[in-house]
Amino acid sequence: MTVAPPADPPPADSTPGASRRTAVHEVVRSGTDPDEARDIAASVYGARDVVFGPDALDGAFAFRYRSVGDGCVSLRTASSSAHMRGILVPGRQYVLAWSADGGVVVDPEREDGVTLRPGVPVMLPAGRPFRVSAPAGTVHLVHFHADFLEAVAVLGGAAPPVPLAFPVSVPSVRLAPLQRTLREVAGPMLDVSVADGARAALDLVVAEAVIDAFHPAPDGGLPDVPVAALDRAKAYMYAHFLRPLTAAEIAGAAEMSVRTLQETFQRQEATTPTDFLRDLRLAKARIALQLADARETTVAEVAHSCGFRHMGRFSGSYAALYGEHPGETLRGQRRTIAVASAVERPARPDPRVSPEAQASPDAQACPDPQVGREAHGASTAPARSGARSPG
Repeated sequence: MTVAPPADPPPADSTPGASRRTAVHEVVRSGTDPDEARDIAASVYGARDVVFGPDALDGAFAFRYRSVGDGCVSLRTASSSAHMRGILVPGRQYVLAWSADGGVVVDPEREDGVTLRPGVPVMLPAGRPFRVSAPAGTVHLVHFHADFLEAVAVLGGAAPPVPLAFPVSVPSVRLAPLQRTLREVAGPMLDVSVADGARAALDLVVAEAVIDAFHPAPDGGLPDVPVAALDRAKAYMYAHFLRPLTAAEIAGAAEMSVRTLQETFQRQEATTPTDFLRDLRLAKARIALQLADARETTVAEVAHSCGFRHMGRFSGSYAALYGEHPGETLRGQRRTIAVASAVERPARPDPRVSPEAQASPDAQACPDPQVGREAHGASTAPARSGARSPG
């Protein structure tokens, strides 16, 4: 059986000053058709060459996929009754994953490949294709839109948001605070009625917990495996969007001529390289404005940090794309409520205290998200009735 996702809500009111709601979506897919499971993997992860093994439990193939979240962060589960292997191309997202039973192998053909242990989260490779081999069972994931997580990584500092290089795995002692956070926020984050500022605060909590656990470094390089020329061009723009870029420079990084670059963008993206770069910068600026504190940051500072030099053009392009002026976003509800909830966020590790002293001895495995919040302490958002589980 396949359960269709709910209908999209009506578009937010674009009237200046109107309250804009955060769209929270729940998508559930399940069935017994391997082709349908492959289609879902392709749409979510850009997966290709996906093969399901003959080892289906109870002799019949079955799968289930669930996703709950907004445009910044979503909690997901993927289950299959058969072994799966294939190549994943996650695109502009960062993915935290853990397996209920372990045994999932990431990059099995590389020397730095990683085998997941039961309940222990890892960061899946970002910015490049990677192979995965997963036995029958369930994998839990947290998806972050790349622009959002990159902005959170520099929140409160002067550095601009750039692509991040995450280690796939870190010592378990550094995972304990993250695992506690995931236990606490799972209930409200799986509740589609938790939206707007409460949802924004939860997004921020989880993002900061991941950054604190994995300590990502800026990544200004290109993917270390062969990718399509268009992907090389995009990767170069994402890594260097802060400074002026010419079509010739982008084409050189993608190993193609300027004409081919332009024709490729028109054919595959229905836009020009210049417009793609502008929209990339606008997306970065929007996330930065949503997270910024209007008492400490100006629109001009955010625009400059995202590569814009002409404020008039920036403001006009921003309003045309998002239906509000940059100053309205900066003064919006999302950051106000997130700031108000900041005192409830897990504290960042104290560098003067050893990691062993900060970690609890019993927090060495990540629980399934369906575990109720009552069993694991208070949530960082107001309690809501009817929280849903992925099961």
